[in-house]
Amino acid sequence: MREEIERTLLRIGLPVGAVLAALAVGAALVATLGVSPWAAAQTVAAAGFGCSPGYCNLGGTLALAGPIILCALGAVVSLRSGLFSIGQEGQYALGGLAAAVIGSSLSAPTGVHPVLCLLGAALVGALWGVVPAVLKIFLGVNELIISIIMNTIAGLLLDYLVNYPLRAEASTVGYTRTIAETAKLPAFDTSTKFGLAFVLAVIACAAVWFYLSRSTLGYEQRMSGEATAFARYAGMSATSSVLRAGLLGGALAGLGGGVQVLGTNYRVIEGFSDGTGLTGLTAAILGGTTAIGAGIVGVFYAGITVGAVNGLQIMLGVPREIGSTVLALMIVLVAIQAPLQLRVERARERKRTTRRLDTTHRPSPDPTEVHA
Repeated sequence: MREEIERTLLRIGLPVGAVLAALAVGAALVATLGVSPWAAAQTVAAAGFGCSPGYCNLGGTLALAGPIILCALGAVVSLRSGLFSIGQEGQYALGGLAAAVIGSSLSAPTGVHPVLCLLGAALVGALWGVVPAVLKIFLGVNELIISIIMNTIAGLLLDYLVNYPLRAEASTVGYTRTIAETAKLPAFDTSTKFGLAFVLAVIACAAVWFYLSRSTLGYEQRMSGEATAFARYAGMSATSSVLRAGLLGGALAGLGGGVQVLGTNYRVIEGFSDGTGLTGLTAAILGGTTAIGAGIVGVFYAGITVGAVNGLQIMLGVPREIGSTVLALMIVLVAIQAPLQLRVERARERKRTTRRLDTTHRPSPDPTEVHA
């Protein structure tokens, strides 16, 4: 019981330490500009998570968090299943493009049109996401490398399609036609565009948690990723688990692009692939590759981004790039937390083993001395 508690504390403590270390560096950078780090932190918190009678900054944070959370869930499904794919950026971009095309070219009733757009986004994301899984299973290609390449291909393909076949009109920047009114997701707050997109992300969090934790297929996927030998001995198909991970992970990231288009942008502009997918991947890792953790970190990331723009830059005159620096540093610290956690656990295991050996080989007292 004690070992389980220590392991849990270690798993939680390292990500929290990574966040605190990144925030400390950000505070030092702010201090070099002559601004109080405490005042900057208060401003970022108020600008990212506060609400006033005239404007609610929290709404903007939640609107930005929806796509990040969906991309993070796609990464959670892939990573927990043993598919180390980081292709969420490409799946997000092409999913958003699919939603924009269906939303602008297809006529459908108000309640049906967004559903069709999101289904198209999920389908395109799933097809793009399953490619690394197929290449890994049948050709032995490293999915990490192929997913990086496919992110680049997706970005270039999107820019080509937006600038040529799907270009709405002549302009300095290519963009698609605006989606129809019937395709837009309902907004609870029109000023921040906070609306149904975030609700869908929350529902997806609950669905992914239930799938991975309470369903038979989800159990097979987790075992295929966490205990490969056990899964093989129990007769579980690693092939089907990896393929499902590619399809489901890609579909979730594609939905992230879809809700971004239907709920916020209403079209796809050149450069739509802006790093949201990679931010979602980081949120998934920092959240312990759990659905609930990824959702919480996704909101946190969105709050820092909004707070850096509305708080640091506009209110304090501090460059918003400091917020981006803090997020980038979190990515670096998150990247090293996994091997660090492994080293700590190995050191603790060696210490426990040494303690057990010392107890086992401790010399017993001499009977003559005891009688004496």
